[in-house]
Amino acid sequence: MRIAVILLRWVMNFVYFFMKLLPTDGNKILFLSRQSDTPSEDFMSLSRRILDFKPDAKIVMITQRADSNPGSMLRFAGATLKSMRHLATARVCVLDSYWPAVSVLKHKKQLAVIQMWHAMGKIKKSGYQTLGKKFGRSHMIAEEMRMHYNYDVVIAGGRAFNPFYCASFGIDENILYNVGLPRMDDLRENVERSRELFYATYPQYRGKKIVLYAPTFRKGKVISANSIVRAFAPRKDTVLVVKYHPNQIKSMEAQMEAEKCDEVPTSVVLSVADCVITDYSAIAIEAAVLDKPLYFYLFDYEDYLSHNGLNVNLPDELPQCVYTSAKALEKAIRTGRYDTEAYEEFREKYLPDMSGRATDKIANLIIGCMENDKHDAIRKIISQQAAVGSTLDSKDTVRT
Repeated sequence: MRIAVILLRWVMNFVYFFMKLLPTDGNKILFLSRQSDTPSEDFMSLSRRILDFKPDAKIVMITQRADSNPGSMLRFAGATLKSMRHLATARVCVLDSYWPAVSVLKHKKQLAVIQMWHAMGKIKKSGYQTLGKKFGRSHMIAEEMRMHYNYDVVIAGGRAFNPFYCASFGIDENILYNVGLPRMDDLRENVERSRELFYATYPQYRGKKIVLYAPTFRKGKVISANSIVRAFAPRKDTVLVVKYHPNQIKSMEAQMEAEKCDEVPTSVVLSVADCVITDYSAIAIEAAVLDKPLYFYLFDYEDYLSHNGLNVNLPDELPQCVYTSAKALEKAIRTGRYDTEAYEEFREKYLPDMSGRATDKIANLIIGCMENDKHDAIRKIISQQAAVGSTLDSKDTVRT
């Protein structure tokens, strides 16, 4: 197996050597994602803002969800070959997940690679932190496929997550840019528009309490929301909306019982939700952006610790908001019992210091890398961030 992986890497670099003979297009920005077959909200928002600032920019997006079935693997192979041609000629590459061609290939020096990880934080372990674990990758694959190599900048959330970004990606802290993701801006700015869209699509839910349940991804596991659906079933004044991770395997029983609101994205449901239930998902940070009360349903806590692991010990951070019983969780939401003080401390700790206008900041970073030496542009941006962080530390400023 190792020999096959090494051979694949060698062949890719051999083909790429000739692709790099093509001239670089100084206006080309390549977006890559294996999270979904369609561009994410972050990609769309960021690309629109780049074009606002630089109308002559050329945006190329390649999005191909990577599953284990043969058809998906074949399509991803085609997407990888296509991405190599654009990597050879682009000035900037933005990706939101691990993309093998980015990490295993030797790129032109002027190509700037920006990892804009799809989650707003690192509540759960990932990448190099989970090698050899059930939900992680093998040590051999990570080593031979150069997992998370070649990043010039990593877009990150709150600074409290920084040690975990470094451990997950195998990087130094000096390439982290703690501004959050474009969808943070979208969440803040589009609340009213999202509410109008939700109730226009689901008018029957007007006047009811909306509870969003969004569990995290568990690799290779079938999960069911039946216990939590049943706990809320007697509540006629409440709508429980279940939004699974797009890569998650769902049980058919849960699919039939749960209200999914498939006609609107999770961000729209989040905007109208009265509270949010999750487990180890970074949607907790998105909920915190909108100041939504958070509850954690950790029905498989010990199992998840052994199979994946956590960076944030939720029972310690928000002890009165963590439940292993669906009935106890429903009762807490029904009675309004909540530790507001602990929640505010959580928000202060894990939201970015420079929260706000993330889209503009990332767009300016990309354009700076296109119009100047990438190292100079990145050094300037990171040094500005460091200055802001020092000022905030000295003033003991509370983040909002």
